Amino acid sequence: MDTGSNLKSLLAVVTFCCGVVLSGSTLAQRGSDFALLDQNGVFHQLSRYAEEEAIVLFVQGNGDDASHLAMPLLDDLRERYREQGVIVLLLNANPDDTRASVQDELAAQGFDFPVLLDSAQVVARTLEVKTTGEAFILDPASHDVVYRGPLHSSLLNSAEQPVAFLEDALSDLLDDTDVDEDDAIELPAVTGTPIDYSYRQRFGERQISYQDEIVPILRRRCTTCHIEDGLAPWAMTSHRMIQGWSPMIREVLITHRMPPGQIDMQVGAWDNIHQMPDEELELLVHWIDGGARREGEADPLTLLAPLPPEWSLGEPDLMIDVPEEEIPATGMVEFIIKRMDLELEHDQWVSAVAYDVGDRSVLHSLLVFALDPMVPEDNPAALIDADNAEFISLYVPGRTEEVFASDSGFLLREDRDISLKLRYVSGGRETVDATRIGLYFRDSPPALSVRNVVTLNEAFRIAAGEGNHVERAESEVFTHDVYVESFAPQAHTRGKSMTISAQYPDGLVTRLINVANYNFNWQMNYRLQERVRLPAGSRLLAETIYDNSAANPHNVDPESEVKVGINTADEVFSHYVRILEPLSP
Repeated sequence: MDTGSNLKSLLAVVTFCCGVVLSGSTLAQRGSDFALLDQNGVFHQLSRYAEEEAIVLFVQGNGDDASHLAMPLLDDLRERYREQGVIVLLLNANPDDTRASVQDELAAQGFDFPVLLDSAQVVARTLEVKTTGEAFILDPASHDVVYRGPLHSSLLNSAEQPVAFLEDALSDLLDDTDVDEDDAIELPAVTGTPIDYSYRQRFGERQISYQDEIVPILRRRCTTCHIEDGLAPWAMTSHRMIQGWSPMIREVLITHRMPPGQIDMQVGAWDNIHQMPDEELELLVHWIDGGARREGEADPLTLLAPLPPEWSLGEPDLMIDVPEEEIPATGMVEFIIKRMDLELEHDQWVSAVAYDVGDRSVLHSLLVFALDPMVPEDNPAALIDADNAEFISLYVPGRTEEVFASDSGFLLREDRDISLKLRYVSGGRETVDATRIGLYFRDSPPALSVRNVVTLNEAFRIAAGEGNHVERAESEVFTHDVYVESFAPQAHTRGKSMTISAQYPDGLVTRLINVANYNFNWQMNYRLQERVRLPAGSRLLAETIYDNSAANPHNVDPESEVKVGINTADEVFSHYVRILEPLSP
């Protein structure tokens, strides 16, 4: 159903508690795409529901009377409008309401709604939420606020005849009913618990310091890629650039497109990732909403950071020159798979891998494998197949070296060659990339051997338009104790989310990582702060969800069935898990 023609009429007649009729353009300005995790760690983004007719969003709070009374009404509405493409979500903007407490709250009431946890309160701020009990109808395609007001008169301090305010507006929207402005009613005020915005207490009326507060965050989270000749499409080189791009910065922050590689931080403890904590997110959004101003003349971003040394770990023990690759100015560049002879004289224990990237503006990722030399050159898929090639290391922008733990090393046997899987992105100009890989060797064997286990699914298909396709895989059972150190999950453009769990010998399953918002453009290596021990008899379980619908912004062709393959239009399920195991278990 095309609801676009009716949106303007609804926007023009819906009135707020103040009784002022707002124009469609005024309300549309309040619409914004956003994304949050729910209480179960599932990622929700408004625009990813673009194929649905409407989103009903209700502001919930633990221990809140309005929220408690609304649950059966929302559950009834969800069941009756499910087939018409209506999705019901809850929004919790109380930082003190934890994931576990929200789970307990809903379980005690017997409901299972997704509750979007807005602990930084930036979505509530964007929607100008004032109190729990507020209800919204959102258009997921345009992000417009179609309705804002009370859910139902039974939630209000009123003895008047029952009125289903939100459902009346929803029915008009779905029926494509033209509503006359003369029929507009004045909506009563919503009664609930006022939202206590922490930024008001934290910042008050003071101006945020661009130099002392904003620039350090940008340096820490952004300027690895947003530099001259970097992979990002623009460089953060001055306050003027930041201020000009500030609306876009805000949008990518509240949709969690940036910083890249964002995962569920409530599962595991991670080392050196770009996840932006609530305090930084709240600070940046508050600064942007205040005009992204700068006090004084100093601008630290104009000062170029010193270039890192060619090899920050020192001269490599073995240098591998990747053959030059010509990259076009525009268009998609398919994965490039290469093999290279090593001709080692004896086995070597690798302690680190470093990357001297030829053109940082186009090299998106590079995977390095130890290859069986008997694999023929003319079979690219076989060159990176887990049966023939053992994953060693992954380059992504900002990670110019990967150092293994001091008590560990990767055994590179003398009878191995090297295979590479490279992904390039066009950067608006023709260029040639000539990257070098440096290997560093240990003088003596380590206590622990690095091995990369692959949770692999080699044969599946995803139907055209399918938005929630689930695939699973598992590792072999470990015959001795091992330690899990890091994860490098791999999928292509339909990859939506993935989890990897440990199944212990007693059957207990514990989630180790939740990549709730997988983005093909950022294939990351996530390293744990502390190793996780898996006793003998354990195994790894992996689940990946794929989105082959038109609502997936990365989908190259939602009208085609997808099979497993090495091209971008194909899919993969290859999650590399680095484990450490004793040399003599």
